[in-house]
Amino acid sequence: MGLTSDYVEKMQALLKKWDADFDVLAAQGKKAGSDVRAAYHERITELRAGRAAAHETFHDLRIAAESANSKMHAGMDLAWESMRTALEKAFSDLRK
Repeated sequence: MGLTSDYVEKMQALLKKWDADFDVLAAQGKKAGSDVRAAYHERITELRAGRAAAHETFHDLRIAAESANSKMHAGMDLAWESMRTALEKAFSDLRK
C-alpha cells in the first residue's frame, strides 16, 4: 500500500472517530441540564462546522490522489509501451 493510500486510510479512520465523538458529545448535551444545554448545542454546532470543513478537505484530498494516481498510471503505461517497442525493435534488429 502506498504512502498516499495509507494517509487516506488514516484520515478516514480519524474522521470516523470524530463522528463517533460528536455523537457522544451530542448525547451528553441532551442529558445536560437546561442551563448548560445551550452551551453544548453552540459548541457542537461549531465543532460540526469544523468537521464539515475537514470532510470537504478530505474529499478534495481523495480526488487529488485519484487524479495523481491516474496521471501516474498513464505515465507508466506510456513508459511501458515505449520500453516494449524498444525491446521488440532490439530483438528484431539483432535477429537480422
